[in-house]
Amino acid sequence: MSSEFDVKDALKMGLLTLVAVATTFTAVTNYQIKGLLAGGAAPSANAPAEAPAPDPNEPTKKPSEYHFGIPYEKAVKAKKPMIVLFYADWCGFCVRFMPIFEELYNNHKDQFNFVKVNVEDKKYEAAVKKYEIAAFPTVYMVNTKTDKREQLKNENFGDMAKLDELINDFYKKNK
Repeated sequence: MSSEFDVKDALKMGLLTLVAVATTFTAVTNYQIKGLLAGGAAPSANAPAEAPAPDPNEPTKKPSEYHFGIPYEKAVKAKKPMIVLFYADWCGFCVRFMPIFEELYNNHKDQFNFVKVNVEDKKYEAAVKKYEIAAFPTVYMVNTKTDKREQLKNENFGDMAKLDELINDFYKKNK
C-alpha cells in the first residue's frame, strides 16, 4: 500500500511540474509576442537592459574643451585672487558643472582669475596634493597673496545666486 501511495504522490508532483512548465512557457511566449506586435524584437533573457535616451539639454562637452581662464602657474603668481576648479574629463558631475563654472567666469572675471586643473595631468600633481583633492568637481576661491582658501561646497552648485553671494563675500574679505 505504501508503494501505491508513493506512486500517487509522484504522479501529483509530475503533474504540478508539468503545469508549472506549461504556465512559464505560455507567459514567456505571450511576452515575446507582445513585443513583436509592438514593433520591437523579441526580448532575450540575456539581453542587457536598454539605456535611457540621453537628455538633449544635458551638457556633453568635457571640461578640457572649454577655453576660458588662465593657466594655474600664472594665476598663483598673480595679485588677483583666483577661483580654481579641479576636474576630470571622465567625471559626469564635472561635465554638468562646466556651464555653471563658465557663468561664474562671466560674472566674476574682473574680480578673479579663473583656472581649470585637470587632476589627471601630471604637471598638476603637486597642486592636487596641496589642496587635498579627493572628489570632483572641487572648487576653491584663493587669495594668492596670503594663500587663504575657501572651498565652494558642491551643495551650492545648483544655486547661482548663492554662488555669486559666496564669491562676492570672499572677494570683499580678500581683495
